[in-house]
Amino acid sequence: MSKSVDDSQARDLVVKAEKKLTSWSLFSGASKYEEAAEMFTKAANRFKVAKNWNEAGSAFEQTARCHLKCDSAHEAATAYQDAANCYKKTDAQRAILLYKEGVRLQEDMGRFTMAAKLQKEIAELHETENNLENAMDAYQKAADYYAGEESTSAANQCLLKVAGFAAATSDYKKAIEIYEQVAMTSLESTLLKWSVKDYFLRAGICHLASGDTDATAAALDRYKNLDASFASTREGLFLENIARAYADLDLDDFTDKVREYDEISRLDAQKTTLLLEVKNKISATQNDIT
Repeated sequence: MSKSVDDSQARDLVVKAEKKLTSWSLFSGASKYEEAAEMFTKAANRFKVAKNWNEAGSAFEQTARCHLKCDSAHEAATAYQDAANCYKKTDAQRAILLYKEGVRLQEDMGRFTMAAKLQKEIAELHETENNLENAMDAYQKAADYYAGEESTSAANQCLLKVAGFAAATSDYKKAIEIYEQVAMTSLESTLLKWSVKDYFLRAGICHLASGDTDATAAALDRYKNLDASFASTREGLFLENIARAYADLDLDDFTDKVREYDEISRLDAQKTTLLLEVKNKISATQNDIT
């Protein structure tokens, strides 16, 4: 079926749905909104087939409004989500607004896991738009919803995104707090405990990036007390080695320890960026002394 045919049929359905909404009958009541919603939905799906995403999103919006007239919150929330899914291909800001409508309705119905999923969609769109502040806020809200539903793993995933953005914007205090929070939560779970060493390492590197060697040493001792196995892990030994190199202002030793670790456990982009920041701090301090 060609795009032009799809568009034509879809537009006809939109016209019919709009006429249905303006019609009046003594006995129509909510039925006209239900019938219009059905026509708008059919139109939206035809627009989707034609890849006319803006028109599809608009039709789904109309569907949602019709469902609200019938006090059908669940159907309205679904329609808003469908609309946002279409708009996010062409208009991120419009998609965000509609996802927020979906979040509001899901929250009112007590469906917090669905609210969290939609909030995460909002966060990912902000991230795509490189709006880190709004992305952090949206991921935090998603994490709060997940945590309230005891979905610890999903909550942690969102919190780790917040911590990553905080570290990227040099808000090391916030990043450290979140990494340590996620580590503490994970220690309580047999399934999640294996990741604790990575969270402690990330928090420790953030301590170093902040330039506070005393706080780093205190944190390292605390991590060892919280997780007896941390000291003997590759991550624990690495953190101890680079913390010592920083305290000694030994740039060569720091560089060697990073290289040795990277040869065995590949450093990701975030850790690499933070370690470069630490390296620059060591170099700058050396220059100040000399």
